Amino acid sequence: MPVDLTIDERTGIVYSTFHGKIETAELVNHIAALKAHPCFRPDYNELVDVSGVTAFDVPTEDLRELAMENSPFDASSIRVLVAPADLLFGLARMFQGFGGETRPNLIVVRSLAEAYRTLGLQPLPKAQ
Repeated sequence: MPVDLTIDERTGIVYSTFHGKIETAELVNHIAALKAHPCFRPDYNELVDVSGVTAFDVPTEDLRELAMENSPFDASSIRVLVAPADLLFGLARMFQGFGGETRPNLIVVRSLAEAYRTLGLQPLPKAQ
C-alpha cells in the first residue's frame, strides 16, 4: 500500500505518509486502517505528507465525497497536510475547501518544517 501510517502515542500525532500513485481506494483504505488501528485516538493531531506522491488519480467528485464524510478525528484536532508540488497543493486546498465543516482545523502547507512548526513539534534530525 502506498501509505505509511505511524501513531506516536507520546506526542499524540498520527503520521500518514503517501508515496507513489494514489487512487481513491488508497484513501478509503487508509481511513479504514486509521480507524481500526489499536493506538488511534480521535483527539490526536495528524501530519499528512504527500511529498512522495508521483501520481494522484482521484476524481474531483471522490475527493469532494471523502472531504464531506465525517472525519475520524475530533473537530478540535489539528491536521496538517504537506504538499510541496503545485498540483498536489492545489488539490489539497480543494479538499480543504470541500471539508470546511468536517475538517475545520485542516491546514495545507508546502514543507515538513512548516508542518512541524504548526504542530509545535521539533523537526526530525537530519541523517548523518
